[in-house]
Amino acid sequence: MTSQRLLKKAGVGGFRVKLLAAMMLVLFAITAAVLWLAQRNAEAAVERNLQNEFQSRLGFLLGSQETRRAAIAERCRMLAKSVRIRAALEENDVEDLYLNAKVELRDLLDDGRQQATDDTLSPRAKFFRFLNANGAVMPQPGSGSPSRPEPRESQLAIPGGVPRQQQIGYIATETRGSVTLQEVIATPIIATDTGEVLGAIVLGFKPAEIGGRAIGELESGIWLGGRLQMPAMPAASMAALSGEVTKAVSAPGGPGESLVVKVNGVPNLLFYKMLNPGSRFPPAYQVCLFSLAGSIARQQRLRWRIIGWGALILLAGLAASEFISRRLSAPVAKLAEDSAENLVQRERAEVALDLSRDELLVLNAELQAALATLKATQQQVIQQERLRALGQMASGIAHDFNNALMPILGFCELLLLGPETLGDTQKTTHYLEIMQTAAKDAASIVGRLREFYRSHTDDEVLLPVNLKRLVEQTVTLTRPKWKDQAQANGVTVRIKLALDATPPVAGDESALREALTNLIFNAVDAMPAGGTLTLGARSEGESVVLEIADTGTGMSEDVRKRCLEPFFSTKGERGTGLGLSMVFGIVKRHGGMLDLRSEPGKGTTFIITLPQDQSASERVTAASDGGPAQRPLRILVVDDEPQVRDLLIASLGTDGHTVEAANHGVDGLQHFLAGKFDLVVTDKAMPGMSGDQMATAIKQMAPRTPIILLTGFGQFHDKKEFPDIDVLASKPITIPALRNAIATALEAA
Repeated sequence: MTSQRLLKKAGVGGFRVKLLAAMMLVLFAITAAVLWLAQRNAEAAVERNLQNEFQSRLGFLLGSQETRRAAIAERCRMLAKSVRIRAALEENDVEDLYLNAKVELRDLLDDGRQQATDDTLSPRAKFFRFLNANGAVMPQPGSGSPSRPEPRESQLAIPGGVPRQQQIGYIATETRGSVTLQEVIATPIIATDTGEVLGAIVLGFKPAEIGGRAIGELESGIWLGGRLQMPAMPAASMAALSGEVTKAVSAPGGPGESLVVKVNGVPNLLFYKMLNPGSRFPPAYQVCLFSLAGSIARQQRLRWRIIGWGALILLAGLAASEFISRRLSAPVAKLAEDSAENLVQRERAEVALDLSRDELLVLNAELQAALATLKATQQQVIQQERLRALGQMASGIAHDFNNALMPILGFCELLLLGPETLGDTQKTTHYLEIMQTAAKDAASIVGRLREFYRSHTDDEVLLPVNLKRLVEQTVTLTRPKWKDQAQANGVTVRIKLALDATPPVAGDESALREALTNLIFNAVDAMPAGGTLTLGARSEGESVVLEIADTGTGMSEDVRKRCLEPFFSTKGERGTGLGLSMVFGIVKRHGGMLDLRSEPGKGTTFIITLPQDQSASERVTAASDGGPAQRPLRILVVDDEPQVRDLLIASLGTDGHTVEAANHGVDGLQHFLAGKFDLVVTDKAMPGMSGDQMATAIKQMAPRTPIILLTGFGQFHDKKEFPDIDVLASKPITIPALRNAIATALEAA
């Protein structure tokens, strides 16, 4: 344990050293970054201040130039209006031109007798010359005046002619070894009547100065033609600077930039900017030189101060890091102690585990046995639940079939007990229509058992349904339940109809009648002491609303929430729990809504909302009118059930078709090979060869022969399962449905 404690202390000490080193490294990096940023900011501040100083002084120079330009431009416009000046320029009369100009410009020329308070701002010119329209100098004849010809005249010419814009330039003249710079402004003289450039007048001024002498740390001058004129600068230094400026202005993007140069070993910041951009005179640059000696000294002092503060911060950080590392290492030490204890406990647990391994094996075997028993019990419970559900569904099927068979048996008994009724054709036809409707409903019960919540699909055919007629027909079909059976039990159920004229809805008439039948039966069961059942229909916008309201016992809130669940029933052994769930599925499949309102003791109201049939006027009635085919056909009927086969032969014979019959698939194939047929109608499930197998064999021999496949499992199959048939039809099939199937098969083939 002592060695473990030593290792633990060594590990904690190593962690503390690493933590301290990491914190010092971070602190050093932060201090170095702060030092670097402070130095950069100081350098940027110095350069920014110098740039502002340069721009301020340059602004003074540009303001002076603008003052001169404005004054000269105004005088030149007045000069252009002078008839004598224009005539002299047009006639090239140089002598008359200069004599008249001296008179016109007498208040603009420096005659040597007036001294301006500030030469820099004075707009008085030292000399003037005229240029003709081609830009050549027109020399003044004579001498002894401020405007006598001088060598500088060769620098005043403008190549390419006088432009329409004012031009600024600089010229250098050398007198007795010294160079003098003069600013010249060439202003075009334009005829006021024709707008033609007649020539230009060039006025020479003393250049405006930013500082021709040292001003604090700033020196300024003008660069022209590769030479720098800076009077306060020694000649040797000025020659070196001229070369630096020449390189800078010749480089792309040079004008307006800055660079650092050394003068007499001292760093200086040099700014330069063009004074006459866009001028046809040679380019001239204003140059300012700022000594950086003072700023470098200040930066050095600032750097040492920052280094001093950085050292203090590092020392403080070292102390703080030591303190923090000790505080942070305390939990690590505690963790190390806990880890040692955990290691001891783990060793003890491993020993105990080895001892109890045999016990765990025994327990595991017992657990496996219990799990196997549980699985067997679970399978048994699942099987029992499946059998219970199957029994409930079988009971529901029997319930619905009994409901459908009741009107068939009832009206058959009425006809048999009263044969004289057969003489009343209208009444007999009414009974037969009710019996036919009930038989159709019975045929559709099995197909709807799997469709509690199935949504409507695009391939389902929904036809226009008259709800008023449907309600009246359903009331008649259910009369044995709500009248005869109720009266036999000593109670009276009154039916009240409130049916408005409504547009048809798109739906399956048999399915909607089944839903309405279930709701009527439920309402009768909910009124054991009798009551009133109200059925109403009305239009609301683009929907039709059907209401079924009773005055029965009503439902509690819990029952109302669960009444639409499959297999939920409050009738005990008498109920299947499938009626309302099937109603809900039928309504949803028709794109409708089912609402339920009920309170205990106040009855129940079911509200069904169905969309109107928008395409009723566009439907082709020929397909649903049950009319015969356009021409007689030779048809082969194959079915192993004699009653079905005889019914098909009789039904097809009424439309004038020639029919041959076969007992099974092999017999049907032999008949087809021996004869010539326009259509084949076959059952699916037959001994030996099934109907779809026979259809495949026929299609291989005669691909264009239309084939109709009849099956009692039509609701559970899709036509895509039988690629060699043209129409899949369900049994029992009505005569109109058989005619429509024949028409569809002929069209598909």
